Amino acid sequence: MSLPTRRQVLHAGGASLVAALAGCSGEGSSYSSDVPSGPSPDELVTDYDQLQLRNHAESAIFRNAARDDEDAESSYFGDFLVSTDEELADVEFAAEPDGVDEARAFIDQTDFDEQTLVITQHRTDACHRVKLLYVTHPPDSVVHLDFCRSLRAASVECSVDDRHVVASLVRLPYSSEGESSWGRGGGSHCRLPPSLRTETEDA
Repeated sequence: MSLPTRRQVLHAGGASLVAALAGCSGEGSSYSSDVPSGPSPDELVTDYDQLQLRNHAESAIFRNAARDDEDAESSYFGDFLVSTDEELADVEFAAEPDGVDEARAFIDQTDFDEQTLVITQHRTDACHRVKLLYVTHPPDSVVHLDFCRSLRAASVECSVDDRHVVASLVRLPYSSEGESSWGRGGGSHCRLPPSLRTETEDA
């Protein structure tokens, strides 16, 4: 049986191919007709740094060194909010995909007196990329990250039957030591929510 081509993927439509990001849930669905839905623009964080790693296998890139599970490397996909050097000691590389040296440098350059590091991991098929759509700093949370998925460049040869893992490293421009509440969400459309759109943004 032949594997689906990129052209077949495009014609299949996003709704049938793109599921919600693993472990993620979107924002609530109850909106006022008078107020644009989505987070307040005042909560938007724009001066963050980010880096992504893609493992061409369905295994975690990062693992929690504090876990005792024998199968943690293969089955447990940890996400991390890191605000101290002590917390960083529990974060280990479980795989070494392309770009791992840049990722190590990115982590080493984080100053926890003034910054916070967030690491998330997503399962996806080989034909899609995971994009960080926007970052907010809600009043009751260290951070909320919203991701989306879109097709990779047409020049990339891929099959939707192949599974990959994408890790996103996000360095926030503020310290969060002593705090632990944070979240992430995701969807299939890479478009900002109405509350964050401008009048000149393309539809």
